Amino acid sequence: MPFYSGQNGELEIGTKNTGSGAITFAPAGKVRSWQFTSNLTTLETTTLGDRDRTTIAGIRNASGTCDLYYYAVNPNNTTTNSASVLINRMVKASASGQGTEAEVVPMKFIINDGTPTKKLIQGDCLITSASMSMAVGEVLSASISFEFVGSPTEMTI
Repeated sequence: MPFYSGQNGELEIGTKNTGSGAITFAPAGKVRSWQFTSNLTTLETTTLGDRDRTTIAGIRNASGTCDLYYYAVNPNNTTTNSASVLINRMVKASASGQGTEAEVVPMKFIINDGTPTKKLIQGDCLITSASMSMAVGEVLSASISFEFVGSPTEMTI
């Protein structure tokens, strides 16, 4: 059984076609890392007289982060810069002070295991946090946090 490392990881960002609703995925440009977390809350069912705590499954949620280099093949075309694409789907500038609603972003987190289908987690996400970091001696990068809207739509881990 092989081990997987960063060289096997991929991140793809989806765009929904407004007419057909079909999603087209494209590789995110320069990804440093991605992280996926799934949590389940438990609901306590312990009653008087019980000696041990009992619980049942409650609500699940999925979230994560990704770190990307702010990179563009063509500086005049921000649609090829995955950091810019993700940030612009959350932060909405407006001269009136009230930007439009943040967009749901289809995302695909991939482990390239050498098979044609690959291992992946896919779902619609809301970007909950975006930060950019620039320092002397470092490449401009962006850290993105997100939460899944509902459950993942596909999971082959």
